Amino acid sequence: MDNSSSKIQKFSESVKNVCLCSTISIFLILVFIISPLSKILIASLIGKIGIIILLIVTIYMSLNNSYNFIKNNNISFLEGSWDQLKSNIICNNVFSLFLFILLIFVIKKLFRK
Repeated sequence: MDNSSSKIQKFSESVKNVCLCSTISIFLILVFIISPLSKILIASLIGKIGIIILLIVTIYMSLNNSYNFIKNNNISFLEGSWDQLKSNIICNNVFSLFLFILLIFVIKKLFRK
């Protein structure tokens, strides 16, 4: 396997991990914020703190993976043709933005009853 395809495969594996973490976060949001379990103070508090930690780790992993992939492959968004790799990196960063908005939502819910 050549070097560029191994880098792409490594990036796709790291994106799978980000996707798994975000899926777990969404499931925990359903359990601890939306369900009736949110009425139990201790469970809700522990769940929200766990969700916040998991979302922070997920955002960090996503942005770090994109940054390292761009740096290691010398990808420039201002030069050259627009290919699928650049589109995937942009989509990954937009997904990180949505995760950040979700993080703000959970933090607001932490301080509300």
